[in-house]
Amino acid sequence: MNVFYYLSFIAITTGGVISAFTARKPARLMMWLTAYLVLVVGVVQFGLIYCWDQLGINPSWPCVAGFIIYNLGNVAVVAGRILKGRRSALNYVYLGGATLAISMILLIAGTGAAPFSIPHFVYLAFTIVILISMPIGVTMSARRQKRVK
Repeated sequence: MNVFYYLSFIAITTGGVISAFTARKPARLMMWLTAYLVLVVGVVQFGLIYCWDQLGINPSWPCVAGFIIYNLGNVAVVAGRILKGRRSALNYVYLGGATLAISMILLIAGTGAAPFSIPHFVYLAFTIVILISMPIGVTMSARRQKRVK
């Protein structure tokens, strides 16, 4: 699971570097990319992994698959936003949103062996909030992308 800690650190650092390089002339896409990398890819992933570690159980295949799919979904969302204006761009955004929702379901399913406790409740609440908010945010982003065309 350490690899996902590293990925969250890389995402936060990359977002900071992009922000530093684009600070003189900020573009909307670069500001979005910075925020997305730092908050969604970095901080949310770190929070999920930290909560998982607090459960004190070994990662099961749904958990590992959930984190892998989470990162692939984020790649699809970022690709869709970067490819803005191309015909397939919205497909990437929608695919990424669906993938993020699937990853949260897998992460919830992966806690089946954990005894119910306060860390387990926090983890479940965190994943459910993300499960609900991610597709909403992706849909809003896709709608905005349609209007900008």
